[in-house]
Amino acid sequence: MNDPENTRHIVKPLHGCLSEILGIGAHGGVVALADGSIMLAQESASRISTDGGRTWSDPYPLSCPIPVGGVVRLQSGGLAVYGSRDDRTFFSASDDDGKSWSEPKLIGDFPFFRPLHHSMIQLQTGRLLLAGYIAGPYSWEQRDGTMVSVHPDLQYDDVMAYGTWRGRELGIEGHGHAPEMGATVVCRSDDEGRSWTRHPGAIMGWFDFDGIPNGHCGQTSCFEPTFAETPDGNVLLLMRSTVGRLVQSDSTDGGEHWSAVVPSDLPSSESPGVMVRLPATGDLLLVWNQVSRDEIRRGYRRGRLSSAISRDGGHRWSFFKTLELSEGLEDLEQVPPEYPIQMVRARDRVGPLPDGWAYFHYANLDVIGDTVILRYPRGGPLLGIAEQNLHKQESVMRVCPLQWFYE
Repeated sequence: MNDPENTRHIVKPLHGCLSEILGIGAHGGVVALADGSIMLAQESASRISTDGGRTWSDPYPLSCPIPVGGVVRLQSGGLAVYGSRDDRTFFSASDDDGKSWSEPKLIGDFPFFRPLHHSMIQLQTGRLLLAGYIAGPYSWEQRDGTMVSVHPDLQYDDVMAYGTWRGRELGIEGHGHAPEMGATVVCRSDDEGRSWTRHPGAIMGWFDFDGIPNGHCGQTSCFEPTFAETPDGNVLLLMRSTVGRLVQSDSTDGGEHWSAVVPSDLPSSESPGVMVRLPATGDLLLVWNQVSRDEIRRGYRRGRLSSAISRDGGHRWSFFKTLELSEGLEDLEQVPPEYPIQMVRARDRVGPLPDGWAYFHYANLDVIGDTVILRYPRGGPLLGIAEQNLHKQESVMRVCPLQWFYE
């Protein structure tokens, strides 16, 4: 048996990484300031770095009137943030690099709307878009920020998948075993956040085993969206789903209408990705849990954290890289897409798990000049198991040259 201190996690070294810092969470956002420093804004606090993100100050209070979920630099020069409180989502702006903030403007007050990382972007037209998801159906039980339907015979803990680690039975997967339905919602503003309009419908999947949107396989959830403007001025939307791939939709009119949801060519567990547009080139950088259907069934739905780049607005992806890898998985850079496209989840009993079984998820990305700041939680049996003990995960920040993702 390996020594516990040597099996806390499996780390795939990022050669050329400028620094790795533990203890700084993945929420919030990073933005460059006028004085050349960069600011990380999270909830009600911020940190400052004067060396490109390699080191950070201790957190200090941020006078923003809303908890900061994400931050963007506006074309007008100001800063803009979004955040949620009391099941409502708000917007606030600053014209002095975060020293003072405007009164919060309501974006939406519909129940259980949840934006994720990098959920607000500004298009070249100046329009702001905010994407989030709602989960249902109508009878609710709140658990770890997710709304699931309440059925006495389908309680979350009773239908979870389990594995055995060092003789202990551990819950390793839950959401795919509980009855849930999720849909993506997009809001837009054409006056830099002073007023907002919600897309009139919710975005859900309706495709068959081949990915054709004909409804033959019923409805498919679209959770935890991420989106970016493509070089041709369209908007690409990628969403978490249950079918072994990220699913996608696109808009050709700035987010007012969205195409039918179809599966992407990106294998994924029921886990979110994060995508950003690279300012210098318009290329798209994506970080997500790239795993095969068999790996999901074996209990590794978040055991590989990957990155890829698209130079054509998401039609094709290349420069695949593995950022972190759990023991028990093959070190593959690219996992091929598989058929049929349908529900996939862990077996109810996956059997023994290796000492270094681990998971990496809910990544956040910020690009500052030629530097990428990547943040995500890293977990394992000695740190906390999946969604049961989120507060026991390690928070990881890695600072890497942007060029590394192209190599």
